[in-house]
Amino acid sequence: MDSFGMTYVDLDDAVRAGRVDALDVALEVGASAAALGVPLHEVLDRVERAFGGLEPSFAMVRAVAVSWAETSKVLQLETSCEDPLTQLSTLPHLRHRLDGLDRAAVRDDATVSDRHALVVVELPRSNDHGLQEALFAVDVSNALRTVFPGDEVIAQLSPRRFAVLADRDRLDQPTLNLVTVLLRRTFESPPPRVWMEMLPPVAQDVTWVLDALTC
Repeated sequence: MDSFGMTYVDLDDAVRAGRVDALDVALEVGASAAALGVPLHEVLDRVERAFGGLEPSFAMVRAVAVSWAETSKVLQLETSCEDPLTQLSTLPHLRHRLDGLDRAAVRDDATVSDRHALVVVELPRSNDHGLQEALFAVDVSNALRTVFPGDEVIAQLSPRRFAVLADRDRLDQPTLNLVTVLLRRTFESPPPRVWMEMLPPVAQDVTWVLDALTC
């Protein structure tokens, strides 16, 4: 029996026994189903059967659906280069691009830090989640793409942080100022933080920098 089948059996037992961890099991059902590519409507059908003909509780349906959707989104971003909503590159794509630039630099007896750097945008902390976070990301994407309309990689590192991988000769103070001005049209107070992050010359250290920026 696959992991989805096992969690479904566990959900059936939890519902019938009235266990206090039934919602936790529902989250596992949604996540495992998404990981296996099971359609959401099929997952909800199986949840309904767990209630023996009775209408499932709203909390149960919501837990399964949210877990399925979140897991599906993570899997989609891991296998694609760009978020279809925000048109921002994914973190794996940014890492892949940096790896390619590093190999090219080594062939030229240089380092990726000689030629490229990151512009980092950090949004202020807020209590907004879900759709509102996605809308903020769209606003950031539009501002950054206005300043960097070329082939620069513009990626989302975390819900609050974004980065542009660009040639160092494109990154000067007027450029950073323009990014700040455009962002402040949407995020007035407190304004987003904008800075240039220099890349270390060693490829392994570049990985550590990205890991730190995603925290």
